[in-house]
Amino acid sequence: MIKIVSGWSNPGGSTTAFINLCNLFNEHGYDCTFYGPHQWHLDKCKGGTFQDINLTEDDVLIYHFLDLFKTRPPIKKFVLSLHEKDLYNLNVKEHNMFDKIHFLNDKHIEWHGGKEQFKNYFISPNVVDNLVPSPKLDLKAGGVIGTIDYNKQTHKSIEHALNDGCEQVHVYGSITDQSYYQTYVSKYERHEKVYLHGFAGNKQGVYDSVTDVYQDSLSETWGYIKVECDITGTNYHGNESVKDNFINMSNKEILEKWVKELEL
Repeated sequence: MIKIVSGWSNPGGSTTAFINLCNLFNEHGYDCTFYGPHQWHLDKCKGGTFQDINLTEDDVLIYHFLDLFKTRPPIKKFVLSLHEKDLYNLNVKEHNMFDKIHFLNDKHIEWHGGKEQFKNYFISPNVVDNLVPSPKLDLKAGGVIGTIDYNKQTHKSIEHALNDGCEQVHVYGSITDQSYYQTYVSKYERHEKVYLHGFAGNKQGVYDSVTDVYQDSLSETWGYIKVECDITGTNYHGNESVKDNFINMSNKEILEKWVKELEL
């Protein structure tokens, strides 16, 4: 049994990654359940809440964004899957109890102190949604995709799109920082070209509604948006925060990597 346990299961990049990874395992005959503190993931994969967790000695545990254990639990395999930088700084966390540590790319592991610090690690990108190329629109429509907070610099991406000549700017994302939203983004509620949609679950529909996507984040661990733009044929306009964050691996190759590292 593979059990993914995360401290975050509301909308977000890591939640999407674990939903996709859980589904990929199950589609190929590996029994996997994704457990989290929120309800959002439950109808999107084989899921449960923290109350449903029951660890056994035969379990493989993929662990994320939590600090539940001071010593290694008595399980078959204990893997830390790291998706953060500042929000989960591995340099100040106890990491010796993990059998493996999963990073998303070389820049990610270097940020956490470099490869020489970690004996047992592996690098794999996230599993990508099943998207297809989007039909081309007759007008230039910009998209700003992702949580609305200071790190994402949503307001700069909106201005980037407007200054680039977009006739419409569609903003898709949950507000995770109300103070930032009120200070920098709420003024666009009255802008004739800007549409604030909130979180959108239909990712294909998001990319079908835009021709160009703008991303001006202060920091990105891995470039979900860039990869999705490549798949859907959407023009991507990013900054240095997402440069060189990509590893070109198919979902099949990602599955093979996880199966090997977990010794399934």
